Parts: sequence; structure tokens; C-alpha cells
Amino acid sequence: MVKLGHVARHGLVAVLWVAAFSLLSEHAVRLVPLSLAKSLSLQGYLTGVQLLTLVIGLGLSFAIVPSARTALGLATLPLRTSALLVLAAPALYVVVSYVAIWVALPTLLAELAARGRAAVQEQSGEFGRQLASSGLGLAVIWGIVVSPLAEELMFRGSVWSAAQSVVDFARERLAAPAPPPGSGALPEGVLEQSALLSAARAASGFFLTGGVATLVSATVFASMHADMPGGLGIVRWVSALGLGLATGVARQLGGSLLAPLLVHMVFNACALATTRRWLVTESLGQKLGVPILLSLIAAGCALAALALGLALRARRGPSSG
Repeated sequence: MVKLGHVARHGLVAVLWVAAFSLLSEHAVRLVPLSLAKSLSLQGYLTGVQLLTLVIGLGLSFAIVPSARTALGLATLPLRTSALLVLAAPALYVVVSYVAIWVALPTLLAELAARGRAAVQEQSGEFGRQLASSGLGLAVIWGIVVSPLAEELMFRGSVWSAAQSVVDFARERLAAPAPPPGSGALPEGVLEQSALLSAARAASGFFLTGGVATLVSATVFASMHADMPGGLGIVRWVSALGLGLATGVARQLGGSLLAPLLVHMVFNACALATTRRWLVTESLGQKLGVPILLSLIAAGCALAALALGLALRARRGPSSG
């Protein structure tokens, strides 16, 4: 049974964790000696902020939240599931990127016509410039390791479990008692014959067992990435929302934080490769900002994931039947 006190503890830690990250991102530079602050790159600063926030969030979780390991999703993940997620993640990046560009395209075209390409690219600010030109080691450490780890523990760990605890609490309190025999209720199985009702029950089950938590954590995640103006800001926000939804579903279905973490790491690796034009050649350029070679690689990985999934399903078939 989910207790109200447990729900309050989950919510308190989630709010404090997100607030700590927001406040430190904005004001931690004032706590750093001026000589050190002048030498820090933006990525170096954000790496320090995320690591400090991670320590604060984990400390609060294990001090306040009951069964903190379970709440944060600190569980193992089968190797086959890990392989499927890694293979599917590049296709996720390509699809989300195309959707983000499509949503932002009217704004981007209007900005290009009014101010030109250079002015639009300038909207990415110092963050975009450093992502493209800063030291490779720091870019990899921050973009592919530290940022996914810190963000997944905060959003798909703390925020996701806090939202799910509210759903579980409400579900227990609002659950209708079973009708007594002879009460006139329809016999069991009658309503199950309706495909529409079956679909509604499946959707309801999905949202009650993690779907709502996925929507909440993805919304908070996307709102914290709404930090750029104009069309590029729309691209960043939509991309963050798409990643947040995908990683939330991965946490929901995988039952472990490792699932969204793997997706996030590969997603960011693809973003870094795109920003630095690692996969752009003379014969294979970009389409809507996405390297054509990356799209081909993503398609191949998606086919490999499909083949692996079918093979695993075939292997389980005889024993499960």
C-alpha cells in the first residue's frame, strides 16, 4: 500500500533535486573563485554543476525516500535488452531530429529570410559554439557520460518515480470494490469481446503503470531545455521532448534506469557527431540538418534491432508455449 508520507517524500526530493540543478546552473559561478571562473569553459562549468547536483540528489534520495534504489531504478538490465536499445537509439535520434526540424521549419525559414543564416546560427549562443569547437575529451565526457547520467537519475529516476507514486496512491484510493454476486453486473468476459474496450484498457494500463510518469518527466525535462530563442530553440525543445518521452518509455518497459541511460548516451553521441560533422562527406552531406550517412547507419541499426528482436522472440516461443 502506498502511503501519503511516502508520496510526499518522493515529491520533495524530486522538487529539491530539480531546483538545486536550476539554481546551481544559474548562480554557482558566483561561488567559484574569479581566477578559476575565467578559465572554465561552459561545458566544464556544466559538468561541475551536474556532478554537484547529482551528489545532492542522491544524498537526498537515500536519506529521505524509502527504498531509494528501487525508486531510482537502480537495477540490472538484460544484455539482450541493452543491445536492442543501443541499436534502436540512432533511429530515434534521426526521427526526433526530423520532427524537430519540421516543427521549427516555418520559424526557421522566416528568420532566414529576415536576418540571414549567420544571424540564425548565432542564436545557439556560447553553448552551441563550444559544443562544436571545444576540446573533444571534455565534449565526450560531458555530453555522452556526465549529462546523460545526471539527467536520467534526476528525471527518469527521481521525477519519474515521484509522479508514479502519486498515480499509485490515487489508483489505490479510487479503486472501485468488486460488485457482489447477484448485483446485476455484467458477467466477466462480456465486455472483453469489444476491441475498442480492449484497446482502452491497454491504454489505461499503460498510463497507470508509468505512462503518466513518462509524460510528467518528459515535460519537465523539455521545459528545462527551453533555453534558446527562435527556430533553433524550437528544435532544441522538441528534441528534448522526444528524447524525454523515449527515455521515459524505456524506464517504464525496461524497469531499470540503465534502459533510458543507454538511449540517452547514444542519442547524445549522435548529436555530438552531427554537431561536429563527423559523418558529413563530400558525397553524403546533410538533409534537414541530419547527416545522410547517420540516417543510413540508423536504418541499418534499426533493421538489426528488428532482426535481433525477432530472433529472441523465436527462441522464447517453444519454451513459453
